Amino acid sequence: MNKISGTKKILIVDDSPTVRGIFNDIFSLRTDYETDYAESGREAIGKLKETLAAGDTYNFILTDINMPGLDGFETLDAIKQIAPDIRTGMITGFNVDDYINMALEKGVFNIICKMDPPEEILRTVDNLVTGEGIFGIENYLEPDTSTIRHRITNTRQLKELIEEILDFARTILDEEKIYGLKTGLVEVGTNAIYHAYGYEKGTSVELKESEEVTIEFGRDSTRFVVVINDTSGALTKEKVLTQLNKGINPSPEDLIAAGGRGIFLTRFLSDKLIVNIIPHKRTEIILIMYLTKDYQESKPLLINQI
Repeated sequence: MNKISGTKKILIVDDSPTVRGIFNDIFSLRTDYETDYAESGREAIGKLKETLAAGDTYNFILTDINMPGLDGFETLDAIKQIAPDIRTGMITGFNVDDYINMALEKGVFNIICKMDPPEEILRTVDNLVTGEGIFGIENYLEPDTSTIRHRITNTRQLKELIEEILDFARTILDEEKIYGLKTGLVEVGTNAIYHAYGYEKGTSVELKESEEVTIEFGRDSTRFVVVINDTSGALTKEKVLTQLNKGINPSPEDLIAAGGRGIFLTRFLSDKLIVNIIPHKRTEIILIMYLTKDYQESKPLLINQI
């Protein structure tokens, strides 16, 4: 994903005047965005064609899923046929999980929740548009927040660090969120050691010098964040979405399978899960727990591969 500098021109497609007004309020505070709007898929396609004919383009198109006429998936299909290099994303006010199977079929890896606070929506759009602010715990915490970072070299250290993180989190999170956090740490942490580097799960592992796993965590006034990194880059966005779909829409074989549910369980039990990937170089999984008891029921789909 190449970085974009200067003013970013984006098109937001939503049939609701209220939602378009909310986005206008959000982006009117920014000088680095030029925002255009369409109330239907067909209008969006027409605006794109006009923009291209004038020798210009959009840097990003964000479309609602449920719209009269062309829905969001059909709109993005048409947009990709006209301008395949334009970055795109989707937004919905409904349960994102209802669209995971379609997202897998259509190759859609980012669906934003309309229920997210404006600053969260803007943060996600910034990342999708510019390719900046994706990797690194500092992008998910308030400025100047202190964090703790450890490099993990063996399975014993992983177990000890998980307990350290849970002890820290128990002072700020309730037991339900601690359970979700523990599940995510165990699932993602063991995957970073075993699956990333090809070790047999359940064995005692001592990582080689070239095999790096790091875990960093911290809190600010609204959230507790844990970031797990490995340098294998073995995960792909297609693998992540396939595993999520198996958890949400399981086949009979999936129901009796012994493994493969780690990403699904982690997303289900976290307030927010973000997966960032540089193929063959780096995988970063971000677990976010908000300090309020209830954050939101619907979880966004946030998978970034650059």
